[in-house]
Amino acid sequence: MQGNLNRIHMFSSRPARMLTCAALAVAFAAAPALSPAAAFADSSASEARLAASRQQVEQATQTLQEAEDNVADLQALIDQNTADIAEIEAQLPAQRQRAAEAMRAQYKYQKSTNSFLSAVLGITSLDDAISTLAYMDTIEEANTAEIERLNDMEAELQEKKAELTEAKTQADAERQKAADALAEAQRVRSEAQAEAEAAAAAQMAALSGESAAATGEGADAGNTSNTANQAGQTVQASVAGGAVDWNLSEADFVATWTARIDAYLDGSPLAGYGAVFAQAAWDNGLDPRFSPAIACTESTKGAYCFRDYNAWGWMTSRQFSSWEESISTHVAFLAANYGPTLTPEGAQRYCPPTWQDWYNKVASQMNLI
Repeated sequence: MQGNLNRIHMFSSRPARMLTCAALAVAFAAAPALSPAAAFADSSASEARLAASRQQVEQATQTLQEAEDNVADLQALIDQNTADIAEIEAQLPAQRQRAAEAMRAQYKYQKSTNSFLSAVLGITSLDDAISTLAYMDTIEEANTAEIERLNDMEAELQEKKAELTEAKTQADAERQKAADALAEAQRVRSEAQAEAEAAAAAQMAALSGESAAATGEGADAGNTSNTANQAGQTVQASVAGGAVDWNLSEADFVATWTARIDAYLDGSPLAGYGAVFAQAAWDNGLDPRFSPAIACTESTKGAYCFRDYNAWGWMTSRQFSSWEESISTHVAFLAANYGPTLTPEGAQRYCPPTWQDWYNKVASQMNLI
């Protein structure tokens, strides 16, 4: 207990603006006796299921990415082979003509003795003999080279065509693998989302009477920009379920949520970053409304940040140099630690002092996106 009290004292001794909901969440998570509300009875089982779902999402996503990368590599090979085949086929007619002429010349040369006898009888010195024979060898080699060049080009053409056929076969297999991986990722993400929404609904149902009116530990005195700072609140809001369709393709999912999040963040410092939120949500299997809604609650959509590019009242030691970096990192953090979407249980851990108010406001903001 003393160690837990020391942790809380350590956080409380820092400047007030540095004490955020996330920082207090760490302290209270380490001190069950000081927790703002009793943990839910199925907390361990729920966390285990969420962890298993998260692992499935990661595995399915990794398989999908590997398959898509392989398809891209094979497509590059297909494109190169196609270009090589086109180049060889463009050169073949002229080479066939040269080879045909070389074969005719070689045939005539081999069948006729007059040219050879004339050349021999015309020799008047050793130098003439060497020059004449070298010239005749050159002609022979040139004719042979044209014929061999044609053979090489035709052999190369057949090899490229065989490689192209094999690459296309492999690409088709990888595309099917990618399609299967996408279907699996969509299934797992949909199940995880539905399970998290069901868990949130069950937790809401459990928060009745005296439990629902719990006041927590009082207003958050740390993050002065946090709008969820009212004690004595009753959990009332709920996140609209079924709003996230994981059966969309990646492109459609990102496009859909980019537009919705951009509309929600319009006029704020986070305006125009909808695509970053949407892509990160897809990559991590997270409800794309979750992180933007927390940003609204903790910093009025990035208008009042206690640290650069930290819009979530997030007491992380990591420093960020851009919104792209911090958004992607926060979305991954939520997915890994809080599951696919907002739950009352997650709210207790993210913002213990006024978790009821925090849950209501984050849920309400999510419903606006």
